Amino acid sequence: MEIVAEASGRPLLEAILKDYRRCYGLAEDVVLKLLVEALATHRAQALVALEDDRPVGAIVFSRRGDEGRIHLLYAQTPDARGALLERAEEEMAGQVRFSATFPFPVGESLAETFCRHGYRSIGRGRMVLPLETALPEAVVPAGYRLLPWQDAYLADAAALMQEVHADPDDLALFPDLATVAGAERLLRRCLEGGFGPFDPALAFVALTESGDNPDRPLPAGLCLTVWHPGYPGQGFILDLGVAVAHRRKGLGRALVLTTARAFARAGATALGLAVNLSNRPALSLYQSLGFRIEERFVVFQRPA
Repeated sequence: MEIVAEASGRPLLEAILKDYRRCYGLAEDVVLKLLVEALATHRAQALVALEDDRPVGAIVFSRRGDEGRIHLLYAQTPDARGALLERAEEEMAGQVRFSATFPFPVGESLAETFCRHGYRSIGRGRMVLPLETALPEAVVPAGYRLLPWQDAYLADAAALMQEVHADPDDLALFPDLATVAGAERLLRRCLEGGFGPFDPALAFVALTESGDNPDRPLPAGLCLTVWHPGYPGQGFILDLGVAVAHRRKGLGRALVLTTARAFARAGATALGLAVNLSNRPALSLYQSLGFRIEERFVVFQRPA
């Protein structure tokens, strides 16, 4: 088997993509979306596996920051899949971590290839709440206030994010959440527009009205949002978290409803989010509020 870089003017990748679409029953626009995402990084590369000069597999990958991203992996044999993945990782040497996202149910053979190479598999869902119809009023539990974001909350909000994201899947997806300093980096990136346009009037913090220092109430919950960069007119919840000591009181529901109503007033047509499919409490909350799963996808993650 030979693995070669795909060059312009060589139709090797095109032949593999046709087989890829046929194998998974994909529409042409789905595959095109994967490639456009890769090419948008301006550092995308494609490798093709050949047997007897015949293309039998391909991988498309790119670098973004300290992460190596695999956008597409398809091969007709397990050996070709494994060889392509290993070669791509070699090409991305120096990255801190590797990830692959596939917006459809992957077969067992592909999942096994990633698992054999040390990747963690995480099922995710993109959920959407239409905002054309009237939303119920948010009921804020006694003893709390919900206020729009202020930068003065940054340090305490970072500590809250680090506390509520102890789940291994969350930490695999967002390693920065393992420390307060890392969570603060993510927060600053959000405030600077790194995940999409940020409007402080559309992100909310739940504050306690009691405690050891009533003059400085601490955040008990957070709903961090942006305007979705890929879906015009749609808001997006980047993070929803409620401190462990303040759960089961309705704070999460109040935060989401308050956020949804604010986006509706701002002219948004929908509010979206992404959730781990293993997080049953979060799924139940969102579904009870009218969110529906629009897309399921699988993420593979591992440190480099």
